[in-house]
Amino acid sequence: MPVSADSPKDILNAVHNDTKLHDKALHKEFYSLAIKAIITVIGTWAFLHMFEIFVAPLVGITHTHIQIAAITATVIIAFVIITATRRLVKRFASKTHPQFSSSLSFFVIIFISLIAALSVLYQLNVNPQEILVSGGVAAIILGIGVSTIVGNILSSGLILTTYPAKIGDSISVVSDNVRGKIAEIDLFYTTVQTDEGKEYIVPNNAIIQGNIRILKDISISEQLPYSEGDRVEITSALEKYIGTIIKITPKFTTILDDERTKEYVLANSVILDGNFTIVRHRKA
Repeated sequence: MPVSADSPKDILNAVHNDTKLHDKALHKEFYSLAIKAIITVIGTWAFLHMFEIFVAPLVGITHTHIQIAAITATVIIAFVIITATRRLVKRFASKTHPQFSSSLSFFVIIFISLIAALSVLYQLNVNPQEILVSGGVAAIILGIGVSTIVGNILSSGLILTTYPAKIGDSISVVSDNVRGKIAEIDLFYTTVQTDEGKEYIVPNNAIIQGNIRILKDISISEQLPYSEGDRVEITSALEKYIGTIIKITPKFTTILDDERTKEYVLANSVILDGNFTIVRHRKA
């Protein structure tokens, strides 16, 4: 069957255009959220400042009360921004790579929490440098107490940004003889969905420190004899599928026929078992 004016490249581009539209929508939503957050923060601080100057002296409200109100407002605003960001990421989770969604949530939480902490210190007229210099024994004790928490958080950032294994990758945990797929990476733990349907949860710092050895399996896209955008003929003794590969997931391959009216979904395991003969046409 000859290829129509819609070449495999055109078909794949049409499919990817939908993804680009969702990416633009996600960027627009984040831009809108950032503008609203900035306006809320500036408006809240301006209101408290004006209230302290013009209203507080008339009703007997002291500067301490204003400080408490400012700290409370800072914590609430930070919580609302973090919650709104996480909800926004979840809305678009099916349209973006899970690794990107988790990384975005992680760094937003860290950034907003840091800004909120500095803002609270400013409201209390405390210089962070003074805490580090004069904290002495208390700072050491506190540091020991939170070292595990901080270590897991830093390890989470390293795993999300530099670790070879990403969310969705198939892995093997050598030390515990566990095989599965990385399902989630949060602030403290990495969750592996095992092949037996169980959840294997590992502290992030154990992975970074090498206490847990992980082997990354070869991705399914590297094992299959075709890639997205290829026009193929997949034939068995009873079936034949002709069209363009538009999507490859860890378990399935989706083929769009040349008339763009049907989608065929084949299990990758069947392809790899050699039950089909595959003819791949060269891209134009």
